[in-house]
Amino acid sequence: MARRSASVLLALALCLLAGAWLLSATSAFVAPHTQTALRGTQSSDASRLDQGVQAAVLGAVLAAPQAAYAGNGAYALLQLGWAIFIISLGPAVLFWIYFNKPELL
Repeated sequence: MARRSASVLLALALCLLAGAWLLSATSAFVAPHTQTALRGTQSSDASRLDQGVQAAVLGAVLAAPQAAYAGNGAYALLQLGWAIFIISLGPAVLFWIYFNKPELL
């Protein structure tokens, strides 16, 4: 008998809703800077940061903790070890199936 669970459908609906919201709320283009004042004069809007600068600053702030690991030689060694481990999992599983459960192949 099939398992009745609405949680899978609810999770799928939430993911689709979040994806639609992200696609509709964000834009791939940044609005050009509008120049309302003449050169050399101060405008009240000049003190505010536009959205492009705010996004760049937020990205830099969020990436700063990860940048501390990038300068460490042990981090590169750690990434190399995980890459070798993940790449070697495929053949290891295939060999295990070949020798222990050949009926699956």
